[in-house]
Amino acid sequence: MKKTLILLSTLLVLPMTAHAHSVLESSTPAEGSVVAEPIEQVVLDFSAGIEQGSAMTMTMDGTAVDFSEVAVMEDQLVGTPAQELEDGSYVVEYDVLSEDGHPIQGSLAFELQAGEQEAAQEEQTQEQQAEEVTDEQEAEEAEATEAEETQASDTEQASSGEPEAPSEDAGSSMTLIIAGIAIILLIAAVVLLRRKR
Repeated sequence: MKKTLILLSTLLVLPMTAHAHSVLESSTPAEGSVVAEPIEQVVLDFSAGIEQGSAMTMTMDGTAVDFSEVAVMEDQLVGTPAQELEDGSYVVEYDVLSEDGHPIQGSLAFELQAGEQEAAQEEQTQEQQAEEVTDEQEAEEAEATEAEETQASDTEQASSGEPEAPSEDAGSSMTLIIAGIAIILLIAAVVLLRRKR
């Protein structure tokens, strides 16, 4: 009977002990991912709490990358790189102590390609700026052309509205008319003088 009780107790305790062991559930960056943005922190999420003293290391193409801080936050292990990470292949290795004292070790790998995206964004920005400059130049040219056309139209209207200079023929006609009137007046004056006599 005692053996049966001991066996049952052991069977009940074992799942609880196994459940207390932490396992890596997820990470940021994720295992095997290709990251296109700068990485400020490496975060490992475990299924249960982990103890202080847990650690992680990281290498880039085989070269060690320093962390300025590796902190334990309940069920997370957070590593902050000491410097901005360059593009390359990274491997993170962790050595974690579970709440029940069970050690957990493992690694994950990811690829960083933030520089390529930054270069593409910079190129796209330059293209947009060039298009904006071209649009501005075209608008200025259109305004200049419109101003020239308006000025030419005003000049034509002004020239068409000017009175025409009298021609030589018109001048001769006026002289003849004046002379004719003068002769008529002279004749009238002579006639009047004769009548008075």
